[in-house]
Amino acid sequence: MAGASAGGGMSNGGTSNGGIPDPAEDGESISRLLRAWRARVDARTVPELRGVHPRPGRLLSQRHVARLTGVSEGWYRALEAGRRQDFSESFLLRVAAALRLSEAETLTLFLAVCGRRPPGSPCPAGELPQGVKDLLVQQTTYPAYLSDNAWNVVASNRLMGEWFPWVLRPGANLMRWALLHPEAREQMLDWGNSCARAYLAMLRVAANSNPADAGLRALVREVLDSDADCRRIWAEEHDVVEHRDGHVFRLRLPYHGYAEIRVTSHVLLPIQRPDLRFVFITPLAD
Repeated sequence: MAGASAGGGMSNGGTSNGGIPDPAEDGESISRLLRAWRARVDARTVPELRGVHPRPGRLLSQRHVARLTGVSEGWYRALEAGRRQDFSESFLLRVAAALRLSEAETLTLFLAVCGRRPPGSPCPAGELPQGVKDLLVQQTTYPAYLSDNAWNVVASNRLMGEWFPWVLRPGANLMRWALLHPEAREQMLDWGNSCARAYLAMLRVAANSNPADAGLRALVREVLDSDADCRRIWAEEHDVVEHRDGHVFRLRLPYHGYAEIRVTSHVLLPIQRPDLRFVFITPLAD
């Protein structure tokens, strides 16, 4: 198969070490992988190719993959050659299905071609990996919780429930509590600057990162429709913040007898569930 021109990608045969393909060269690595993945599929076992004339032999060709994915042979060939194109997520998912790729192989395809993960949750909805659950439960020194992309609290440890009883309520949501609940303004000192501005800045990022997420849109609408202070800050400020990792809060909680404490939040993304945030809270020394 002919390679791409120097300006449009790289040749499938590009080497830089005595004939050994250099995976650092643009496009070569995924090209080699796609060819290997295609070569391992026996075309005779693909139901969609039955009745095709001439009858396919063992080799699954580029033309076959193009037929299976509903594109022209030239379009698929451009993908396999490592040439830059505007490949859609739906097309890449069809390629993954046609080549019978595993979850890890599909992830590799997406990261190599478009630099992002494939759509969809890595785990079934509502299911938490056992390691994540164990880490949460075994965290007995500091409050910790898991929240989703819309800040719904999915799970929390015992200390989180003791420090912040609201997480135990049905439908607990960090943004609704922090921005709309009266007790948040009593317990989070300097609420306007330390809390409201930080959380609204995160909402701006989330709303623009996931415009199709109906839950996030509804959350933003609810916050702005329900509170005049939040509407004013939203209109006046333009800050954006992705997360609160390292953010310092001053709190007065019933758990501590309403004595003022300073805490830092730490935000981690579980590798098995990147759609969730693992947050734990540590007190700061005076």
